[in-house]
Amino acid sequence: MQATNTSTNTAKAATIKDRGYYFDILEFKKNQENSMTPTTPSISHFYALQSKIEDILAEGQDARYARHLENATITRAWAKGHGFNLFPKEGYESISLTCVANNKNIDVSKLISTLKTKYACTIDGGYGKIKGTSFRISTMGDESTANIKQLLGWLDDCLKSI
Repeated sequence: MQATNTSTNTAKAATIKDRGYYFDILEFKKNQENSMTPTTPSISHFYALQSKIEDILAEGQDARYARHLENATITRAWAKGHGFNLFPKEGYESISLTCVANNKNIDVSKLISTLKTKYACTIDGGYGKIKGTSFRISTMGDESTANIKQLLGWLDDCLKSI
């Protein structure tokens, strides 16, 4: 990745109207000169970020990426094997999230409700214009391949009952 230039970022930020306040780089820069922050920082988020970075470094970035890709590949194959299409065009799929098109016109809200009731687990039913016409399965973060396979098995069971 290319390093960012702070002066370029602040110059560009200065041209943006209504850029907000909480994460405004200009406010941070102004306060940094006095070793301050513009607002009270969310300390618990800093600790959470530190913990997650330690997890990523312990696993290794390449291994983490490979696991996410394996999870996505398994999930895509499951979707296609059940007659679903993927929402994105081929070649534009994400490895962090598999978005399944509801081309079979199943009741997505019932699928999610059944999954939650039977297995105390949930997936996303799409949002905005694609709500109900898709569902999404996370394949990133701390999701293990075993977890993904278990979830897909649960979805198989739930699909039988809706």
